Order: sequence, then structure tokens, then C-alpha cells
Amino acid sequence: MFHSMRLISFALLAIAILAPGSPAVAQAPKVRLILDFAMQGQQSPFILAAEGGYFARAGVDVEVDRGYGSGDAVTKVVSGAYDMAFADIGAMIQFAAKQGEGRLVSVFQVYDLAPMVILSLKKTGIRKPADLAGKRVASPQASGSRVMFPLLAAANGLDLNAITWIDVTPQLRETMLVRGQADATTAFITDLAGLNRLGIKDDDLGVMRYSDFGVATYGNAIVTTPQFANKNPAAVKAVVAGFVAALQEAIANPAAAIAAEKKRNSLQDDAVERARLDLIIANAIVTDETRRNGLGSVVPARLQATIDMVAKTFGVPAVDPAAVYRDDFLPPREARMVR
Repeated sequence: MFHSMRLISFALLAIAILAPGSPAVAQAPKVRLILDFAMQGQQSPFILAAEGGYFARAGVDVEVDRGYGSGDAVTKVVSGAYDMAFADIGAMIQFAAKQGEGRLVSVFQVYDLAPMVILSLKKTGIRKPADLAGKRVASPQASGSRVMFPLLAAANGLDLNAITWIDVTPQLRETMLVRGQADATTAFITDLAGLNRLGIKDDDLGVMRYSDFGVATYGNAIVTTPQFANKNPAAVKAVVAGFVAALQEAIANPAAAIAAEKKRNSLQDDAVERARLDLIIANAIVTDETRRNGLGSVVPARLQATIDMVAKTFGVPAVDPAAVYRDDFLPPREARMVR
């Protein structure tokens, strides 16, 4: 009888230890991550990482929320509202230079080339940056392409005061362009898909890539504060590892990423979001450089050039590259090679 009672006690103890919520069970660290914009095709690898269990298998519980522009995202990370962000590294460098080094750091370079563009209808005659003088340009204030526009202007001798800016929500800028209420928009290459949905054919569009006019900078990265990274290195590594696995899946099987995104937005147009994802992979993620060096890394000379361009254009100190990017959270190189 006593033996049976002891066995029951041990069994109950084991159940208590293994029960959900028991302090004896290690809980996956929780991380709050904000995107640069709404959840669209280009953000779908992050959604796939969350919905497809890639973050969970890496050992971290990640809350992925939509954003309102890279400028807004980095501010929210510094304030502590979020732990990490997906944001333009140029906007991060500008913020760090103005607020002081050590406020933010990139731990994974997602866009090897910033996919920033100026979109216009060909009938407006906008072919080069100088053609924007006297024109109306619609853009959200906090979007990466707007924040970094002074780089394009400085590289091409364009007076910023010669432009009439129209501050709009991201959803309205494409409509304003189509209706003729704006002559151009600052955008990402992915916005081509939205204009196509509105009935504008590629042949009717003028696409001015920043990279074709002297601004071949790095683009969006996963950023955080040094304090969070140093205090939670395992969590940061897990976020990066989970995202890399999901990104590899999105590159090999884009439909999987779009299906995951649909779990967050059942009303999405799958064809449009797939077009956005395809555009960002081809134009910003899978490049000759990432095929050679792997996803997420940077070339020091290019990073320094990006820092110098931001410093010169905005009249801020050139921050130390070591304070801008860290590679100690990257998975092994073989895991990051484009498959």
C-alpha cells in the first residue's frame, strides 16, 4: 500500500513538473518585433517564421507586428516599445548619428541592396532626379524611401526645396499617382505590384532606382539595441536563426510565405502579394554578393560607404561601423548560403 502511494506521489510530481506553466519547464524567451510597414509580400518571410513555427523551433517566441515606416520602427525599438525591428539600415544610421552611437545595431542584413525607387507615370516625363524639380511627390514621412531621399538628391544635385511633398498614408500614394494628384512617389520596388493591381501597366510606369543614380546602399536589416542584444544573446541568435530558415523557405517556395501571410490577412490578393515577394527577392535579397557571401552579412567597404553617404548628406558624425553592424549573431555560413 505504502509502495503504491509512493508511486502515485512520484507520478503526480512528474506531472506537475512537466505541466504547462510549471517553473521547472524552461519557457521560450519572448521577443516583440515590429516590421517596417504593413504585412505584405515583402514582409511575408517574417510572418512565415512566426506562423510556420521557424521561430519556435529555434527556441524563441516572437510577436510580429506591422509597422508604420522605418523611421517609426527604429524609434519604437529605442523607446523600448519593441525589442527588435525590421527597418532600413540607413534610417538606423541616421538615427544613431543624431542621437548618439550605441543606440541601435543591425544583427542581420536582409536587403543586400536598398530597393528604393521613385515611381511615376511616363507621361510626366520624369526620367532622372533633376526632373523632380517643381513636381509633387507623395510619400509617408516615416517611410525608408522618404527618409533616405536626401541621399538621392545630394548625389544628383537636386535642391530638396524644389519639390512639393505631399504627406500621405502608404495606402494612398499609389492611388494619388494613378489619379494624377501626385507626379511621383517615393517607394520600394514592391510597389510596382500595387500599381499593376490598379490597372497601370509596366510600360506606362517610370521606375527610377536609387541604386542607378549613386545610392547603392544596404537596405532593410533586423535591428535592436546593443543593450537588448547583450542581455539576451540567445534570444537574438534564435530570432536570426528562425528568420534565416524561413527566408530560405520563402526563396525556394514563395507560395509557402504567401500562405502564411494569408493567416494574418484572409482578404489579401495572393497574386499581388506573391508579385511583391518575387520583386523583393530578385531585386534586394538574392544578389551576386549574397550568393558569394551568404545571406545576412555585409562587406565592410560597402557598409562604410553607406555610413559616409548618410553622414555627408545629413551633416551628422560618421558612426563607427562596429556600432552599426554585428555578425556574432549570425548562423553558420552554410546555413546562410542561398540554396
